[in-house]
Formats: sequence, structure tokens, C-alpha cells
Amino acid sequence: MTAVPFSNEIEEISMDGFQVVSGEYFTRRVAYFSPTCTIWSGGITFNKVALTALNNCERVRIEIHPQKKSVLLVPVTLKDKDGIPWRKNIKDYAPRRMECVKFSSKLYEMWGWDTGCVYRTAGRIVTVDNKVMLLFNFSSPEQWRGKEKKVEK
Repeated sequence: MTAVPFSNEIEEISMDGFQVVSGEYFTRRVAYFSPTCTIWSGGITFNKVALTALNNCERVRIEIHPQKKSVLLVPVTLKDKDGIPWRKNIKDYAPRRMECVKFSSKLYEMWGWDTGCVYRTAGRIVTVDNKVMLLFNFSSPEQWRGKEKKVEK
């Protein structure tokens, strides 16, 4: 490998035509500061910010709006038959990765998504009848190619 010669002479250039590249292209701040929902072909998960936004409740009910491509997270008690645990366990305040192939497959089909991609969007806190909930709008989500699982024959 040939070394590139270093010169003490510094060339003066013009800044004309240069444009600043937004820092948004290099970070995923949405995942660190906002509640997020990520959906892949086999399931759904939420980040810790989402868990905190709903006061670390143990169970939630997931509601969808097919036309608006929205997911609504409603905190519920054990009595709600459609409530699901979304924390890893009672002592650990961490979200759980929920495997739900039937549900995610239905979303992919309904919303016309590519099954090879993973989709994520930021959520926002909303209220209905003074009850705090999280709303995730997937009309223009962040998306990337998911890792394909190797099937052994």
C-alpha cells in the first residue's frame, strides 16, 4: 500500500454549491426520545419510552384503524379479555417482543406492505375520555429490509 504524501500547504476552496446534510440521515433519534412501535412479519414490539409513557402499565389492548393505518395502545387491567401483557415481567420494566404472526400478517396484507420489510413509526400520547393512550400512525413509516431466516431442509 502506497502512503499518500502529506503537504503543509492547505488549499483554499469556495463553499459555493455545498449543502448541509441533515443529521437526521445519520441517527435514529425517534427510537430514543419518542414512543415507537415496530412491526415485522412475525410480530410487534414497542420501545421503553412507550412503556414509560403509559406509566409502565402491565397490560394493553391494541386497536387498529384500517383506513388510517393507525395502531392505538390502550392501557387495561387483567379483567379486559383482549388485554395482552407487554412487559417482560412485573419486576423488569422493559417491553416484550410479542410474536404474533397472524396479527402482523393481517396488517401487512391490509396495508399492502412488503413482507420482507420491517416497519417502525413514532407515536404520540392522546386522550379519549380523559384516558391516556398511545397512537401510532403508519401512513408513512420508517422501513428497512428485515433479516431473512434460513430454513434448514
